[in-house]
Amino acid sequence: MISGVRTITRRTSVWTPPVRSSSETRERLLAAAERLFAERGFAPVSVRMIAAEADVNWSLLGYYFRGKDGLLAEVYRRHCESLNSERLRLLAAARRGGRRLESVIEAFVRPALAEIRGRGEETTFSRLRAMLAAEDAPLLTQLVAENFDQSSRTFLAALRECLPSLSADEILWRFHFMLGTIYYSASSPQRIKAFSRGRCDPGDVDATVRHLVPFLAAAFRSAAITTPAGRRPARAARRR
Repeated sequence: MISGVRTITRRTSVWTPPVRSSSETRERLLAAAERLFAERGFAPVSVRMIAAEADVNWSLLGYYFRGKDGLLAEVYRRHCESLNSERLRLLAAARRGGRRLESVIEAFVRPALAEIRGRGEETTFSRLRAMLAAEDAPLLTQLVAENFDQSSRTFLAALRECLPSLSADEILWRFHFMLGTIYYSASSPQRIKAFSRGRCDPGDVDATVRHLVPFLAAAFRSAAITTPAGRRPARAARRR
């Protein structure tokens, strides 16, 4: 009290960010980015949106990942690393068992289905991949090449050993169609599940593998359909 006037001291609280370790900060940024990219796509999500979701200062995203592209690359790499490791582990087991065609196909198919359909539900990463594909993000082509080219070459070589009568290009076409079958079966299960009234459920990884592997093996073993080099397709007979 001075000269009869009451003095009130106001205390202002200053927000300070929580103290976190570097590893915790990185993990929060990765988890936040994966969620947001899966929900909204890559282009619409800003650095500040990711930082706010992770509850960290936005400048840390540049410090740890050199920007949004680097963050997406790390999210993608971590998932692909575990997927490729499991595929190669199963392929090594198939080699010890004589490397039958069905074993090679299952080594490729099963980990992909498990990655896409975690515990019977579509995973965040599978939604992220679908969003990137729909958005046609330029970075996606580079990420796919960096993370899958080497393992794809390994499996293509294994398939050629199992199918020596087929040309490299013929096997490559069938490998391409196998990829499409895997991801459509896992990411769009609603149609067959509704049509069969629940009897056919692509969310059941074991059941899907049990039906898919023989189907793919039969396709891979089918006769070559490529026109031999130097020959033209036969023309229809002329009308008489």
